Amino acid sequence: MKFPSLPKKWGQRQRPTLGLDIGSHSIKIVELSSSGTNHTIRCVGRALVPPQAIVDGSIKEPDEVAEVLKTLLGNLRPKTKCAATSIAGYSVIVKKIIVPYQDEVEIERNLIFEAEKYVPFEIEEVYVDFYTLDGERKKSSGTEIFLVAAKREIVDEYAVLMQEVGLSPAVVDVDAFALGNAFEGAFGLLNEPIVLVDIGAQKTNINIVLQGTSLFARDIAFGGTQLTEAIQEATGLEYVDAERIKIAGSEDMAIMREVTSVCNELCGDWASELKKAIDFYRANSSTEDYPTQIYTSGGSAFLKGLDMFFDDIIGLPVKLLNPLHGFSVDHGIEPEYISSVAPQMAIATGLALRTLTK
Repeated sequence: MKFPSLPKKWGQRQRPTLGLDIGSHSIKIVELSSSGTNHTIRCVGRALVPPQAIVDGSIKEPDEVAEVLKTLLGNLRPKTKCAATSIAGYSVIVKKIIVPYQDEVEIERNLIFEAEKYVPFEIEEVYVDFYTLDGERKKSSGTEIFLVAAKREIVDEYAVLMQEVGLSPAVVDVDAFALGNAFEGAFGLLNEPIVLVDIGAQKTNINIVLQGTSLFARDIAFGGTQLTEAIQEATGLEYVDAERIKIAGSEDMAIMREVTSVCNELCGDWASELKKAIDFYRANSSTEDYPTQIYTSGGSAFLKGLDMFFDDIIGLPVKLLNPLHGFSVDHGIEPEYISSVAPQMAIATGLALRTLTK
């Protein structure tokens, strides 16, 4: 299985993949049909996952998760059975390195040897792959690549889940790279570096991209669940009520004062963590590769005032990412629904844009 998917092989006949984002809070599905650069949304939807059924990317309750996915597939009825999914967090290592080889055949032949220098797991416990940063970016000392190593047990869990519900596992990607693919599909190649930030339930993916190439990718351990639990602790509410108030607010002013205080503190912490990551990237990059803008996605990107916290602390303008921008919509799908869920569908959309060469 490939980890990030290799660049598209233009000129060969390709078939679509079903974008399947398996998160700890919800499962998202996007199916597209494409003609050149024109994309049509065939189906899109999401379903909540039972609490603790998926923890840190590991499927703890496979039967419950399979049932949720089966029901979602039954409701959406996608035509495509070849699925692309992705992983992130502790189970995957993504590291930019230079290897002393000039072509991909050589890199692949020696990848295990190179990976043993960087992977903090036993090499027998991981699947290893690589992504050449740019076919033209050869260095005198070798080739710059992203080394990707993923825990076998996690990848196998996802593969078994897909097979159990009648899907064919086709691609296993990395969340951050799928996020970059989604942005490119909606907005094309930009001439200035941008920061993509997808805030999930338990982790946040960062990808700094320039003209379709990932310059920096990292996962940070914060997300919407952290905020819900903080609201729950501050107010004494049940988890379900804390989750609802986090999104919709409350008419109880005393509770809202507590919620606002918690949100302000945590959103400030999130912004500081992102700033550290971006500052680290800047310290190791040339000035022309400094990012100029942030695009946010994921369920927590809807939080009121989050964009202002990021702008104030990081010092970059912030926009909400619509990965389905400019896509046509099949009959039977409400455009208003697409608008309301689009920022949560970034990773699933990036996966749906992956293609398989026949």
